[in-house]
Amino acid sequence: MAINDFIISTLNVSDDMIFSIDTHKSSDKLHILIKLNDTHPTCPCCGGYTKIKDYSSYSYNHLDVAGIPSIIDWTRRRHVCKECGKSFSEPSPFGPENFHQSYAVLNAIALDLHNVRMTYKDIAHKYHVSDTIVRMYADSFIRAPRLTLPENLGIDEISSSMAKYGGSYLCVFVDNNNRTLNEILPNRSKVTLSKHFEMIPQSGRDKVKYVTIDMWEPYRDVCKKYLRHCEIAVDPFHVIKHLTECFTRIRVGIMKQCVYDSPSYYLLKTWHKLLETDSFDLDNEPRYNSKFRQKMNYRDLYNMLLEISPDLKLAYELKELYRDFNKRCSFEEAGAQLDYLIEVSNGYANLEEHYTALTTNYSIA
Repeated sequence: MAINDFIISTLNVSDDMIFSIDTHKSSDKLHILIKLNDTHPTCPCCGGYTKIKDYSSYSYNHLDVAGIPSIIDWTRRRHVCKECGKSFSEPSPFGPENFHQSYAVLNAIALDLHNVRMTYKDIAHKYHVSDTIVRMYADSFIRAPRLTLPENLGIDEISSSMAKYGGSYLCVFVDNNNRTLNEILPNRSKVTLSKHFEMIPQSGRDKVKYVTIDMWEPYRDVCKKYLRHCEIAVDPFHVIKHLTECFTRIRVGIMKQCVYDSPSYYLLKTWHKLLETDSFDLDNEPRYNSKFRQKMNYRDLYNMLLEISPDLKLAYELKELYRDFNKRCSFEEAGAQLDYLIEVSNGYANLEEHYTALTTNYSIA
């Protein structure tokens, strides 16, 4: 029959492999009943002669036929070895072991996975499977080619429940020039990073000229080892974030030394944002302050904050010195200006938090 010939052409078998084939429609599905010829296989364990032990039924979801979902109902032989007594099933030409989708369906799913406009759910609905099956197939069988490393590589991390091997972060590679994603690793450990770079040929690693990282030391160590021709820099966002956190710890330490509800405690607790952001107009219209029982503007409060402690004022000035350097310094002047910043910071090593923040930025490369 013509319909059988058409169906056989989609099953990954030839006519001489088929013992019997039939079709019948049940409910809204077309069932393809098929039995293959006995190939008298030898035992995979000892190579001995075998005989048929029994039969089992095995089903595969198959491609639609004339718009009707179809199912392959295969009568599968089980053989037993006459020598060692081990039993096994005949090999399947219809689909992978432990999958209930035919090769034709999996091939069609693989082609649709190239379509960026289709989600896993869309593909699953099209081929009458669950989206879990589509995800499992994509993870198990599809190997996307690795992108080459960019000339200007950014390495960062994102917190995610998908992180593996006991980590809490995924490691992300980005192309800083094109602002595109390059790679995602299951965690940010030195072992994972090292294994990833070891899989990339040296010629590919040598293409990287610049790397931006945060202050996570394994990033620096791995880059120095595997990206030997690159310049390593801490990106400004993380430097300023780290400086701000250090300044906050100094402020809180000083505040805890103040008498509770004293003017100094009140200023450090309530108006610390004046020393941490540029969003305030310091010369605003004075307003009545109930704590000091007089009209004051933001600059008055700002000046009073800096008078609380010499250490607080010094920490603030060092923080603002770097922020000004980051905003205004040209590329040509950056090296000399950064050396000056480190020299200034070294002179005030008693401010351990700020000293660490500034010298880390200098020594990272």
